[in-house]
Order: sequence, then C-alpha cells, then structure tokens
Amino acid sequence: MLSQPPSLSHLCVALIRSIVGQSVVLLLVGVLGAGADETQIHLKNGDVLSGVVASESAGSVDLRHPALGLIHVPISQIVRRVNLNPAPPVAVVPPPAPVAPAPAVIRLLPTPSKPAKPKSEWHLDVQAGFDLGFGTGDRQAYNSRARATYGRGRLRNALDASFLFGETEGIKSADRLDTSMKTDYDLRGRLFLYNLGGAGYDDVRHINLRYEVGPGFGYHLVNRDSLKLNVELGGNFQTHQFADGSSSRSFFYRLAEDTVWKVTSKITIDQRFEFFPGISDMERFRMRFEGNLRYALRENLYLNLTALDIYDNQPAVGITKNDVQIRSSIGMKF
Repeated sequence: MLSQPPSLSHLCVALIRSIVGQSVVLLLVGVLGAGADETQIHLKNGDVLSGVVASESAGSVDLRHPALGLIHVPISQIVRRVNLNPAPPVAVVPPPAPVAPAPAVIRLLPTPSKPAKPKSEWHLDVQAGFDLGFGTGDRQAYNSRARATYGRGRLRNALDASFLFGETEGIKSADRLDTSMKTDYDLRGRLFLYNLGGAGYDDVRHINLRYEVGPGFGYHLVNRDSLKLNVELGGNFQTHQFADGSSSRSFFYRLAEDTVWKVTSKITIDQRFEFFPGISDMERFRMRFEGNLRYALRENLYLNLTALDIYDNQPAVGITKNDVQIRSSIGMKF
C-alpha cells in the first residue's frame, strides 16, 4: 500500500530543519576552529584549501573545511602549507645587563695653600733734603728725618728722630736734634692711653739738653680710612739745660690734636698741634705746630714739604720766642 505523498507544508518544515541543522554544524565548526590554528594548503593544481588540520598520516592530511567538511588531501599534491593563525611571538626578555660596579670614590686631600705672608708690623720712613743758595748771602741747610712705627693689636709705638743743620754766610743758623717716642694703647671704644717721651738739643737757641715725659688719655674723634683725627689730654714734665749753665724744670698740661687726611691717592696732609700751659706757673706756656704735605712719586717714594713752628714765651736770654722753619725733602717708605 503506497503511502500518501507529503504535503507542501511538510516539505517546508523539513527544509527549515535541514538549514538550521547545517547552520548549527557550521557554527560549531567555526567555534571549535576559532580556538585552533587555521592552515592554508596550496596544491600543485593551483587550488588553495583553508581549514583546521584534524589529523595527519604518512600519506595524507585530513583538513576540516568550514563548508566542505572533512577533506582528505594527499601529501604528494601539497606544495606548501601556511599557518594563518600563528601563535603570538613570545617576547624574549633579554637577560639584565650586568651592572658595572660603581667607580671607587677617591677623596683628594686639599692641597695646602701657601700661607699668606703676614703683614709687617714695622714701618720705616726716611727723609732727606737740603736748601742751597748762592748770591748776596750764601746759605746751606740740610735736614734728615727717620720714623719707625710698630703696631700689634691694640698697641702702637712710634719713634721719631729729626736733625737740622744750616749756615748762612758762614754763620751757623741751625743745629738741632729732636727725638720722641710715643706709645698708645687702645681701651674700649675710641678711648686710648698714651705716654710721650722726648729728648734733644738746639745749639742756636742755647739749649744743650732738653727732655720731657708725660702720660695722658686720647680719643679717636674720627677714624676713617681717608681721615683720622685724634685729641689728647695729659700732663707733661719738661727740663731744659741752657748753655749759660741755667736750667728750668716745669710741669705743664698737654692739650694736643693730630690729623691725617688722605686727599687723593697721591696727596696726603698730616699735622699736629701741641699746647703746654703751665701748672705751677700759669703765665708760662709753650706751643708746637708741625704740618706735612706729601706727594707720592712712586709706590714708596714721595716729595715732602714741612712747616714747623715752635713758640716759648720764656726762652733763653737773647733768643726769640718764635722759631719758624720751612723744609723740603724726599722721603722713602719701607
């Protein structure tokens, strides 16, 4: 008994089931193949097949094609194979480069610097000059002076010696030696102590010997590099022995000031004024003024012009009260 032919609806359902089944198979193949390496096989006849190698024997390769299914490919027909999904290259990490040892630190000892030459505490100043005139009245005058100073810390010491000799028309007009030594010691601030001593003679003024000594206080009123001004107050004992055999001994006050002014790099002016009023004899007094103008010729060489005025209101018999001198000389500092 023949069966009844299938209806159109049954044919449609069967076709749909076939298509769905094949789609599922293809999907599974694709999913499974996605995780495997896909190989491309080039054949001698020019065909190219792509799929996943399912197995491989001595004579053939079983290739699972996503549409054609499992294909048996003879190895004799294969020209070459290409892996389409090569595994990502494994990064090769090079071994760490050997670390060079840190260079040894060599500590160089500082080269000892040459010690600076200590500044000299001694200073020497020498002057020499002469005044010559020939004509109606011939005159010759010679003068020299030497000063040595020493300073260290608060202490200063100055030694000064000057000599003058002159003749006018064969008659002695000057024959004098003056020496002095003064020591200063700075106290707190600008105040300082001093002691002054001196000796000498003056043949023209009939003084065979004179000497003096006396301490006192001083004050640095101005103490700059270009200008220095000091004032002093103290006592002074003076003795004069005259050529006629008489002598005088007196106590005086001493009021003094001295200034050093560096006008320019080449010009310097210094001056000192001393006033000695009597203590026991209020009517007796003496004064002494000295000024110097220096002009530097070279570093240690200079020209010097000196003005000196000595006044005594009670001089020896026959001697004038005032004695003024103008000197010129060339000086050298050491």
